[in-house]
Amino acid sequence: MITEENRQNVTKTFEFSFPTCTNEDVLFKLQVPVQIPHGGSTRELVQRVINMFNIPVYLEEELNEKLAKFVSDETKNFHNERDEKLLNQLKNSEINVDSIVKNWEKLFKDNVLEYAEQKGTSDEEVFGAAYHKLVHSPALETILQVERTYARTVADMLKNREEDIAKITQRQTEEMEEKVKLLNTFTTEDDINALAASHFEEQSMVEGRWGSQLDALWHAQREEYRTWIMTMVEEYQGSEALNTPSNSPLGLPPLPAPPASRAAEGVPRLEESFTIHLGSQLKQTHNLRIVAMDVMDLCRAEGESDSSDLSTRLQTALGLYSSSLSCVVLLCPESDLDSSPLGESGLLQERARAATEYHFPAPAAQLQAVAERLSAELDKRPADASPARRRRRLRAGDIYVTRHSNLAEVHVVFHLVVDDSVRSGDINSRHPVILGLRNILKTCCCHDVTNITLPLLLTHELTDEMTAAWCVRRAELVLKCVKGFMLETGSWGGAALRGLQVAAPPQLAPPVFQSLARLLPQVFRTPTPLKLNTE
Repeated sequence: MITEENRQNVTKTFEFSFPTCTNEDVLFKLQVPVQIPHGGSTRELVQRVINMFNIPVYLEEELNEKLAKFVSDETKNFHNERDEKLLNQLKNSEINVDSIVKNWEKLFKDNVLEYAEQKGTSDEEVFGAAYHKLVHSPALETILQVERTYARTVADMLKNREEDIAKITQRQTEEMEEKVKLLNTFTTEDDINALAASHFEEQSMVEGRWGSQLDALWHAQREEYRTWIMTMVEEYQGSEALNTPSNSPLGLPPLPAPPASRAAEGVPRLEESFTIHLGSQLKQTHNLRIVAMDVMDLCRAEGESDSSDLSTRLQTALGLYSSSLSCVVLLCPESDLDSSPLGESGLLQERARAATEYHFPAPAAQLQAVAERLSAELDKRPADASPARRRRRLRAGDIYVTRHSNLAEVHVVFHLVVDDSVRSGDINSRHPVILGLRNILKTCCCHDVTNITLPLLLTHELTDEMTAAWCVRRAELVLKCVKGFMLETGSWGGAALRGLQVAAPPQLAPPVFQSLARLLPQVFRTPTPLKLNTE
């Protein structure tokens, strides 16, 4: 971008002489006006001069060489003279620098507006800002009541679906038993195979019908909820009093109480909490907690929560659009995308579908996007790669992420792929799953995830070969590696880890749990109170 003052061109005369064909002492003199700086091609100008003045073509190269040198020299002189003049004006305070800066700013903005991609605030950003504003206002309780009412509708439909499928399954079982009893008398194997095929087709049709109804309900609730939120924020901006819109679904009865938890049944949860310090010079304080629990308890859906979990749900809602997100690490087996797509089954997917997702894409859509991206990346591998390398397969240490707003205590779920090698006792700090934990902590540091729950033993269930000694060795390895990763992430900047919760399987015996709890002060540095004598 050049200011108008700098766009002034000057005209210089280019002279070229060449002898006549009959007498070399007689010269033809050619004079051509050329604008400096010259914005065109010198070769094109040479062709125009040759055609205009009937110059012999054998002089083309010489003419072009001299014209190019003339343009280059004159352009250099032009810039030198112009710059010297501007510098003298600047030294003599004859130039208004502020006006030049403002002019450049205007030209830059005009250029950006003309050529840059026209992209404004997306609908998702607008809705997120509106929701964040409302949850930090007196409307929070109303929002949670609406979400619970919607969850009740989804829970009722899921219950009806299970009852319908159970009835059909029972009827089909009875029909098949009758057919089998009459085998080789009134029925044949072909009849039984035909009946099994018809049963399978009927089951598929029923599941498809219920799936379509659930999708329609989720979509309708999502659209109605988002419209209701935008209406609420408009009313909140107009007046301090919050009036519930007329289309609010608050008139339905409350949700039924869920099944009693382990704590409600009188089974105490094993847990210990510590405050730890990390860092050599600038120490950072973190809250560390070890607990024996099923990590899926953190992923309860809205429809599974009762009034006793209201404070937890409040905290999750308040942190949804904040710099203090919570996550959990779930272990999942290796899977081949060709035979077992992501999210085909699993307790997390079932719980996430138990309530409508209002803020992010549906869990199935997120998993489908992950699978498509993974397939696209693997398809880029060389054609001569081995079949094993070209298989679209998730391997140990790979991670994919899903986002949720309808789970009880987490916003982000890291799915860490593991294999059977984690059951052995000889893994080390370079194992792919351990390195996967490092990548998870790095991602958390870069994306404001400050509360993490991860499996202490790299398994969610205990098996016979996992003895007490095995549990202690595994816990010590994981804790030491996590400590090193936390020290490493502290030098990267980003969000500081505030809370780390390590979860052991709930079947862990109390003595073994105490052994694991004693490892934490040994691996991490815990503050020690000073005892002062007042004598």
